[in-house]
Amino acid sequence: MSVDDHGAAKKWLETVGYYRLSAYWLPFEKVAEGADARSKIFNIGTAFSSVTDLYVFDRRLRVIVLEAIERVEVHVRSRWTYHMSHSYGPHAHLDHELFSNGLSHAEQLVRLARAVDKSEETFIVHYKGKYTSPYSPPLWAATELMTLGELSKWFQATKDNSIKSKVGHDLGLPTKEIVEGTLQVLSYVRNICAHHGRLWNRRTVKRLPKIKRFKRDLVAVCDGQNWQNDNRIYNVFVVLLHLMDQQCTDSTLRSRLRELIEERSDADRSNMGFPTDWRDRPVWTA
Repeated sequence: MSVDDHGAAKKWLETVGYYRLSAYWLPFEKVAEGADARSKIFNIGTAFSSVTDLYVFDRRLRVIVLEAIERVEVHVRSRWTYHMSHSYGPHAHLDHELFSNGLSHAEQLVRLARAVDKSEETFIVHYKGKYTSPYSPPLWAATELMTLGELSKWFQATKDNSIKSKVGHDLGLPTKEIVEGTLQVLSYVRNICAHHGRLWNRRTVKRLPKIKRFKRDLVAVCDGQNWQNDNRIYNVFVVLLHLMDQQCTDSTLRSRLRELIEERSDADRSNMGFPTDWRDRPVWTA
C-alpha cells in the first residue's frame, strides 16, 4: 500500500484505530488462498488515501440512512399508537389480552417500566409527578421510549390483525408479515448506523421479505431452488425510498443518496448489490 502522507496516515491510525480501519482496506487485498481468511497482501496500486476515502463515504452513507430510518420509525410509532389507542384506549399496551406470548409481553412491560424509571424526559417527569397509577404513561408517551427493535416486537405481538393491516396500509406495505419483516431488517441496519459500524458492503442477517409492488426495483437472487431478495444494502435503500415516498414529504433523501452513490466506482456499487441498470429503475427516477 502506498502512503503519500505518513503524518496524515499516523493521525488516521491514532484517531480511528488500526483494527477498525483494516475493515476498509479488506476490499483492496488479494483474495486469500486455502483456509486463510485474509491474504494481507494488497493489490498493486492500492493507496492509503483510497482506504480513507472509502471510510469517509461509509460515514456519510450511515448519516443519510440513519436519518431515513428515523423518519420511518417515527411514522410506524405514530400509526401503531394511533390505531391501538383509538381501538383499545390510552393504556392498551398494559392489557396482556391484546398481545400474543404472555411471557414476552411481560418482559416488554418490565423493559418499558425501567425506561420510564430512568427517563428524564419532561413528559415522563410530568406524568410521574401527577399520576401514581398506572405506572406506565399512556401509549403515545410510552412509545417515545421504545427503540425501533422494541417497537417491532410490540407490533409483531399485537393480536389484532386489522390494526397491523391499517399500519401496513399507512406505510404502503401490503401485509402484516411484510411490515414485520421489514421492521426487523431496518432495526438491524439502524443498530449498525447508530453504533458506527461498517455499512456500505454489509449483508443483512435477515433478508427483506418479497414485496411484489417493489419487484421492479428490488434485486432477487436464486439460491439454487428459490428466488429471494438479495441481502446486500441496495435493497434496503430501495425500501427506504419507497417508505419515504409514502410519507408524501419534501424529503431530499433520493437526490442526496443518489449523489453520494454516484461518487463510487462500478465495483463499489456492485459490492453494495446495485444492479447495472439501477439508474433506470423506477425508484431512482421518481
